Amino acid sequence: MVLESLITTEGAERHPITLFFIAFAITTISLFIAYHTFPESSSVLAIAFVSLAFMPIINELLARSEEKEVSEEDMPFSFIGTHFDVLHIYGWIFVGMIITYSFWAVALPESNADCKSSPFGLSCMLPEKDKVFSEQQNVYSGITGKVVGAEECFNSQTKSFEACFRLIFNNNNWVMVLAIIFSLIWGAGALFLLGWNASVIGLFVGLEITSKSLDAGIVRAISYLPHGIPEIMAYFIAAIAGGIISSAISKKTFKKHEIRIVFIDTVLLLMLALVTLLIGAFIETAEIFNYWEAAVGGVVAFVALYMVLYIPSVRYRLNRIRESGK
Repeated sequence: MVLESLITTEGAERHPITLFFIAFAITTISLFIAYHTFPESSSVLAIAFVSLAFMPIINELLARSEEKEVSEEDMPFSFIGTHFDVLHIYGWIFVGMIITYSFWAVALPESNADCKSSPFGLSCMLPEKDKVFSEQQNVYSGITGKVVGAEECFNSQTKSFEACFRLIFNNNNWVMVLAIIFSLIWGAGALFLLGWNASVIGLFVGLEITSKSLDAGIVRAISYLPHGIPEIMAYFIAAIAGGIISSAISKKTFKKHEIRIVFIDTVLLLMLALVTLLIGAFIETAEIFNYWEAAVGGVVAFVALYMVLYIPSVRYRLNRIRESGK
């Protein structure tokens, strides 16, 4: 594939930020191709095209991660430390897709019915925003209309912190379960779910910019970060867990104790994803109810959790680098 010739798995691990720019290009191309082939289904088909483009490199990274997981069994916190490279790569692809969808949500015309009046009819090549964001628009209309969680989170007579928290957590937990299933069956299949989330966030930010201002769009994007980062991190980790299992099952030969190591690390990954999702749901609920001190406490808990997991793995890698240099 063209993508595999642009960047290798080793290159992706060394320079994951490269995937941000590749994600921008691939997502843009996918939007245009999907619109000009199946315009009525382009809002979903474009995400499928992006997923297919990145699937080979992600599947290879998951396979390498599974091998590293077994060979690095003495590594402290190996269940997460060995997967930070994949987390970085998922993160940059996700951010690249959000920026791309935000850009096109601003730049694309609502309709190109009058496109033939433009020089050479070039604007006819531009996709119509209503079509390439049709499904995302449905989500936007539902949320802004307070359809989701109307009674539990927004109705002053019936809302409660507990009910709202439970609703948010259950909804997010279902997405996480789907990420596990998609990854288990297709390896990097969770890319589709992550792409869908990126397209919805991108539309929200883009509409904020077009209806108000660039500053308002930036503020809207920043407002997603406190609860959005834990939620997306949980999806990433769940996707990696499912992908690791998929990679292990597809192998025909196994190293000594490989099944046991993969099983234990996968269970720990899923437990971490669940805890992360709980923190994200708590932060989002606290934001809705304007419990800002509680929201800040949730953010601090999330940062502290991942610092505890990340710092030992960094120290271990530095020691390995020093040993290899001797």
